Amino acid sequence: MKNISLKYGLLGAVAVVIYFFLVYTAKKELFLNPVAQWSSMVIYLALMVKASMDDVAANGANRDFREIVRAPFTVFVLINLGYWMFYYGLHLADPELLSMELGQQLAFLKKQLTDGTGDPEQAAKIREQIQNLEGTKDLKQPLGPVLLQMSMGALGGFALSAAIAAAMRFKQND
Repeated sequence: MKNISLKYGLLGAVAVVIYFFLVYTAKKELFLNPVAQWSSMVIYLALMVKASMDDVAANGANRDFREIVRAPFTVFVLINLGYWMFYYGLHLADPELLSMELGQQLAFLKKQLTDGTGDPEQAAKIREQIQNLEGTKDLKQPLGPVLLQMSMGALGGFALSAAIAAAMRFKQND
């Protein structure tokens, strides 16, 4: 495949989906674990760096910064798109994940309330959130929050891409 970004982005998307499928099949609770979620960043970073290295080797580092950042950022976006499509599809296929997430969120809010917020207004907001969550009967995975999370992830992905591009430019100038 000639397009470096596409090559590593699609490879990364497949790798991340396989990783999370294995995590999910091993134990559903592990799929919701933040450590398991964040450890996938190793795949993202490795392929973003490799794409950037190949891009700089092919086109040089003495280009506009926007051109240098394009390859790692495109790789991030493609991998992230694969992850969020898998995440959304998995939640549609297994509604138990939503009830597990709801349970975790309720436990977190109740712990905050028990520990004390120090602010009566904040405590009232937490109680209201708990009431709303406990009143939830029909759990469905809406697409809006998934798209929002994906978009917020893209901001972080751009920051990573910019750091990688800066490192490539710095390394090339040494």
